[in-house]
Amino acid sequence: MKWTAILTCAAIPILITLHPPAVAAPALTVIEDTLYRADGQPFQGIVVIQWRSFDAPDASPVPANNVMVPVRNGRLYVKLLPTTTAPRPSYYSVRYVSEGATQSTELWSVPPSTRPLRVRDVRVEWPPSTTGTGNPTAGTVTVDEVIGLRQELDIRPVVGATYTPFRVAIIGASGQLEAAAGNPTDCVRVDGTAGPCGSGAPVVGFVDGEVPQGTIDGTNTTFSLASAPNPPSSLHLFRNGLLLKQGLDYTLSDRTIQFTASATPQPGDVLTASYRTDESLTAMFGFVDGETPAGTIDGINTTFTLAAIPNPASSLQLFRNGLLQRPGVDYTLSGATITFAAPSIPQPGDVLLAWYRTSGN
Repeated sequence: MKWTAILTCAAIPILITLHPPAVAAPALTVIEDTLYRADGQPFQGIVVIQWRSFDAPDASPVPANNVMVPVRNGRLYVKLLPTTTAPRPSYYSVRYVSEGATQSTELWSVPPSTRPLRVRDVRVEWPPSTTGTGNPTAGTVTVDEVIGLRQELDIRPVVGATYTPFRVAIIGASGQLEAAAGNPTDCVRVDGTAGPCGSGAPVVGFVDGEVPQGTIDGTNTTFSLASAPNPPSSLHLFRNGLLLKQGLDYTLSDRTIQFTASATPQPGDVLTASYRTDESLTAMFGFVDGETPAGTIDGINTTFTLAAIPNPASSLQLFRNGLLQRPGVDYTLSGATITFAAPSIPQPGDVLLAWYRTSGN
């Protein structure tokens, strides 16, 4: 008898998990150097490096962004993607910020390198040379090729159809600058309408939005106010919307403002000043002027403390490097404690100044 062997195979499901191949991160170039001021002291502050969208040498997309690199005792260390070998060469816009102000700006063009490069190895001229000879060539630069210019232009006020020189400017319904309508002797209300001035006694002791007298030509450093700020610390002096620091950007003597050489107003700049002229108002309303909140500015600490509790809380005006911070957005206030939001944490070299009232009046 012959037996026939029958082999039965059970179907065994096999699960194969496919993972995409690991993609190596683009190679970075190290820029390492020691920075000094002109007086030989090590640079202290931050270096803000900004770039617009470009493709890395390996075609990896790089969205527009920026990075703030702290510099302590002059030591700069940062890793960046090469731009010279990118499909479309790009550049880094670099700002050196110290003592709350931008000291200088420049462009970097970063080549690939296996060894650390110094700043002089990546610094380039503007406009960049396209001949390879080191001499700049004439050409046209579009608005979009200048980092941040489009955004700055978009937020500038636009002149409206009714704008007229030598008239009070108001903001129209579409956000454009218009001229207030009315007679030359009328008073302009906060809603932009005008009418006969009331008979109520004006509030004395406060000066708001005054334009200091003086020639803005890039050379003149002396300007004068209509009255002497009293106390002097009550003076808010703005240049192009940024609060200037008394003793750093300028000095005040009676009614005279004397700018330092590095802060000399340039043609096209706009100066405005607000201040008090009656020191008795300080005690009456409990004004606190130009206080530096207590706290460590190290890029990590978020909590700072005022000497007193602002009353009302809305009276607090908190400036970081001259920019007015927004309550509820950039920081929160609880009693005398200021807590910064993560995107607004003060960085090394930042300057914080606070103005507020304490009486509640």
